[in-house]
Amino acid sequence: MIAYLHQKYALSLLVACLVVGAVALAREKHDKQASSNGSLFSCPAGQEDAMQYFVMRKDLREDHYLSGEANPSYTRIFPDVDFAATGYWFWLKSPEAHGFDIKAFDEKYIYIRGTELEWKDNRTFKRKEQDNALSTRCVPVNGASPTQRVSNARFNFYENCKPYKSSTLGTIVDDLDAPEMMDAGGDIGEVSTRVLHYRFNCDKHFENCKDEEQSFLGKGYGRWKWVHLKYGEVVKTTVVNHISKGTAHAIPPCESAYK
Repeated sequence: MIAYLHQKYALSLLVACLVVGAVALAREKHDKQASSNGSLFSCPAGQEDAMQYFVMRKDLREDHYLSGEANPSYTRIFPDVDFAATGYWFWLKSPEAHGFDIKAFDEKYIYIRGTELEWKDNRTFKRKEQDNALSTRCVPVNGASPTQRVSNARFNFYENCKPYKSSTLGTIVDDLDAPEMMDAGGDIGEVSTRVLHYRFNCDKHFENCKDEEQSFLGKGYGRWKWVHLKYGEVVKTTVVNHISKGTAHAIPPCESAYK
């Protein structure tokens, strides 16, 4: 009888320990989530985070990418949340990171940082001497971002992760339009879209820009259309509006490209 009572007491004690442990783990998980959520960036009332348009949302980018008539577009963002106060991300044009665009962000702006040089060798790339602002981080919910004018458009060419020469794009003028419902077609369909106008090779007065790249940024999807204009005439258009399953298993190998 005494042995039975000892066994019963030991079993009750074990169950109590398991319950306490489970509660502690749940509390720790909640605290971590609260801490993580507390570190996420937010905009003032009446404004929204432009990152929602630039970057595919987390639940999609974890195992999907955009595909279409041109190179696919995989999104890798660091840190991998929606969205931190500061960080950077890649638009990867292949799962092996051959072909890429690098952007960065902080609490004030979203920036262009660099892009590929030779597709076959992702240890070659072009990087801005300093990050160039594309848009303010917070934008009016139904309005455009203030125009960004960049006087220092110099950038460096890299090979084997090291710079070897520099060049310039004149001056740069950037605009991010107010959101507009557009039909992206494919698997995306109707989506709230902001168009980024990246004008470069402009004169010292930020006028007479020779080139413009337009990025159609769908909320929750990122860039689904890209247009290149030369002297106001369209020279190339690409659309990636299909949501395909898969992930990129690499990023550019040179930290000097993105850090």
